[in-house]
Amino acid sequence: MSIPTKLLTDILMAVLFLLLMADRHTGNTIHEWLGVTLAGAFLLHTWLNRIWYKTLRRGRYDFSRVVRLILNMLLLLAILGTLASSVLISRTVFPFPELRGELFARTLHVFCAHWTFLLAAAHLGIYGKRLQTAHGRRVRFTLPHWCSRASPVLCVVLAAYGAYAFLYRELIYPLTMNSAFMPWNGNEHVLFFLLDYGVIFFLCAGAAHMLSRLMRKRNAPVLRPAEAWD
Repeated sequence: MSIPTKLLTDILMAVLFLLLMADRHTGNTIHEWLGVTLAGAFLLHTWLNRIWYKTLRRGRYDFSRVVRLILNMLLLLAILGTLASSVLISRTVFPFPELRGELFARTLHVFCAHWTFLLAAAHLGIYGKRLQTAHGRRVRFTLPHWCSRASPVLCVVLAAYGAYAFLYRELIYPLTMNSAFMPWNGNEHVLFFLLDYGVIFFLCAGAAHMLSRLMRKRNAPVLRPAEAWD
């Protein structure tokens, strides 16, 4: 019963990550309540995957497992930084009096939020296959033949557009903590904004998935012909 719950929770979090990046389009009040919803979904996600914390002291730490552990710790720090800084600059959910250094808190919030967005995409790229495999034991479907042939081309096109969107949106500034606000075009439709950030999310998730596959192949034991049949 936990697999569908995990899947729905992860889908909800991915949607919330995307909507939270569009704070200029949603407005501050909706943005803050979406953040509260994401915090609740994150706690649920942590509880559903609590067994992962119990396995930290077990088994051997190869290169792939170390990378996954570092990624998860960085994601946890980014989420905590985003939540903590959001309380300091909140105007609706936590309406504190005006604080000194609010510009720094906002810069920190934008910094942590963008790293959370990208690290969450990488997390999904690494662990998404496991969740899909587990869920596929209950639901199986086969893609049409033309989809299998077109998917590599589509992935390349989306990756190229994601790289363009990353540069066009100037994400290097918030990721290096050099901006408290994002460039804003008042005439831009929200769908174009969501498209750009959605493709960036896809690009990061896809890159993490490919690197994860390479690491698994690197760590896979090489069997001699006689051992392969044991």
